[in-house]
Amino acid sequence: MSHLVGFRFAEVLLPRPLANGFTYEIPTELSPHIRIGTRVLVQFGPRKIYSAIVIRLHNNAPDNYEPKQILEVLGPVIDDVRNLQFWQWMAEYYMCTPGEVMNVALPSRLKLESETQLQCLIEEEYWDENLEAEDREILTITRNSPETTLNDLVKQYGTAAAKRAKKLVDIGVLGIKESIKYHSLEKWIKVVHINAHKKKEIEAILHPKTKAKAQQNIVLAYYQLQAEGHLFITREMLLNRSTSTIAALDALVRKNILEIREIKESALFSRSGVQAAKLTEAQQEAYEKILKTFAENKIALLHGITSSGKTELYVHLMKEIEKSGGQCLMLVPEIALTTQLINRLRHFFGERVSLYHSRMTDRERSDVWESVRKNDPGSQLVVGARSAIFLPFSNLKLIIIDEEHDSSYRQDAPNPRYQGRDSAIYLATLFGAHVLLGTATPSVESYFNTLQGKYGLIELHQRYEGLQLPEVHLINIREEKKKNRMKGNFSQTLIEAIDDALRRKKQTIIFQNRRGYSPKLICEDCGTVQMCDRCDISLTIHKAVHRLKCHYCGREKSIPPACVVCGSIYLKMLGAGTEQIEDELSSLFPGARIERLDLDTAQSKKRYNKMLTDMESGQIDILVGTQMVTKGLNFTKVEVVGVVNADNLLYFPEYRAHERAFQLLEQVAGRSGRSGQVGKVFIQTYNTGHPVLTFVKTHDYKAFYEWQSQERKTFLYPPFVRMIHLMLRHKDLKLLQKASIELTSMLKSVSEILVIGPEFPPVNRVNNYYRMGIFLKIPRNKSYLKTKRQIWSVCLDFFTHPEYKTVKFFFEVDA
Repeated sequence: MSHLVGFRFAEVLLPRPLANGFTYEIPTELSPHIRIGTRVLVQFGPRKIYSAIVIRLHNNAPDNYEPKQILEVLGPVIDDVRNLQFWQWMAEYYMCTPGEVMNVALPSRLKLESETQLQCLIEEEYWDENLEAEDREILTITRNSPETTLNDLVKQYGTAAAKRAKKLVDIGVLGIKESIKYHSLEKWIKVVHINAHKKKEIEAILHPKTKAKAQQNIVLAYYQLQAEGHLFITREMLLNRSTSTIAALDALVRKNILEIREIKESALFSRSGVQAAKLTEAQQEAYEKILKTFAENKIALLHGITSSGKTELYVHLMKEIEKSGGQCLMLVPEIALTTQLINRLRHFFGERVSLYHSRMTDRERSDVWESVRKNDPGSQLVVGARSAIFLPFSNLKLIIIDEEHDSSYRQDAPNPRYQGRDSAIYLATLFGAHVLLGTATPSVESYFNTLQGKYGLIELHQRYEGLQLPEVHLINIREEKKKNRMKGNFSQTLIEAIDDALRRKKQTIIFQNRRGYSPKLICEDCGTVQMCDRCDISLTIHKAVHRLKCHYCGREKSIPPACVVCGSIYLKMLGAGTEQIEDELSSLFPGARIERLDLDTAQSKKRYNKMLTDMESGQIDILVGTQMVTKGLNFTKVEVVGVVNADNLLYFPEYRAHERAFQLLEQVAGRSGRSGQVGKVFIQTYNTGHPVLTFVKTHDYKAFYEWQSQERKTFLYPPFVRMIHLMLRHKDLKLLQKASIELTSMLKSVSEILVIGPEFPPVNRVNNYYRMGIFLKIPRNKSYLKTKRQIWSVCLDFFTHPEYKTVKFFFEVDA
């Protein structure tokens, strides 16, 4: 982006929910350093200071306010204006503000906001004797600690401290100023070297009888990584590979066996990896079809059954992009998938693969951002979750969206509530890049687009090396109970299958899409269920930590010894989560090595990586998990997959329920039988005749699509119409209901749209806010953009009304 010198004003975007940018005057001395995409410091409001991004340069002073001056130039964060165009599109398409997009797009390290510092202005001997004790305490704190911020006080004493501080400011005894903390974007990497002069000490560490096993694992991991061709080995790489602690590594450093040095980040990207594996005949045919499709269509859907080798096709495509010097973005739906995938890709590409997702530290995310902006060698290939679409690309050539059907690509909160897959497709159009959607179970919308000719279609119906698809067995829970063949949550058939797999040193995956021990704790005498006091949902029992937890607002408390209403000690747990399943398996198979993979256990990055390593090496016999175990993971020794109860997937009150049930069940089934032996899948259910289960049993996606598309066409659901979900929230239920009814009536004035509602969602109160939803169905032949603008105009008029201005609302576009 060229420098634009000589402009008097800059319009900037602030990370605030503001509809428009704001104009600031450019000081003469800063003019040569300011261009579109530059990050600058500006004062917004009476005193607050923010980092903003320049989005336009001009010479027109604003009519309705006196522009303030830009305070400081922090440097460029975006070099290609197409990234800013993408933000603008996202704000308009998903019906939110550009500032909200900016707030989600930028790593926290690049969003500076001043903090209000408090300073005592008067010596204690001059304090008013009528000051209350709490006021004196605030003054004492600010006198003794001049850098105390308002946030510090609120964290320590609650929101009442803010009101007291304001009072002290008003009477002139407390002063305030804004301070801002800067972050350096220059990056140095700490790498580890082994000290070759410590030969005897290294031999002692590696001796089989050494007591320092953790240190031995680190040294062995170092040699393994070195043998794989890594020129530079970081502490993180060593700890992940060895699963040892930082304390063990530090002990080796103190012994001078390992040395830590700092090098510039760019030096990490010198290794180019190994040659990609040769494709099978079926894969080669699919690869050639992809290239042919790309010659005619920018977007292609790769419908490849589970274990057909889609990742190998991705690698070959990425190799071509790497050779051309272009950038490639590969999206995955779950952060959990990135660990195993990144290891596979780094085998082929070395350290030229960057990782980007929300669980990384602020420093790590900003480092990747800067690397992509500069188009460093390490940014050519980026693997990330949905937020990676916001990275500041300048030479984007290909976007690969793995598991394109997955619901995790949609952001639920905060704004923008966007669909990562669909947004990535628009991003690709801005850069003229190709898009490959990969999945074994395409979304109904994507498959519909192939039939309409909008996307190309490539099908891969053979598993890698000719492996067969798993056999699916449907087990009727009702019949099993009648025959007394159920032990807890497990049928005798499934128990026998697991036992057989254990005897033959094979692995099992058990899927239960509910974490915790049990979703309900009920009193057997009075029927009281332990509920969240902020949400209209029962508290889930987490037995391992002896807590009741709300999976909506996060509130938790101890499990009570007796009923809180009648005092009865007869409390019963209803339903089963992954914790309970793990307990039952431990009782059924006492000698088996069992692990649980869900949101609770995956919080620890180290534990998660160790679990994957142990599963790959066969040190885990049975892996229990939620939908985290259903997709993308490749374990060659898994032979048996069990689904504890499929019914909670099939009967969820949402029009996509059947689609998601088919996808989850087909995906989890695909984890089995990946190394010769035919996999076996056992699905327990009360309704073996359900159409979805029939399609899963025969692995027949096309039949499922025909059935599902006919239903949606009949009842007017996407993709045959476009749909927007408007959600209203307020703490006053009566006001919310009144607002929802009146707004629904007003929305019916928008021509040709079908308005459904208002209605309560399945959980109608979350975190003390009641919720009501309105669904808007829009014909496909009607202008989507024009209709959204009409809807936005109606809502803007409605929510500026004094009675309803406190009602919160948001849109879920393409719901």
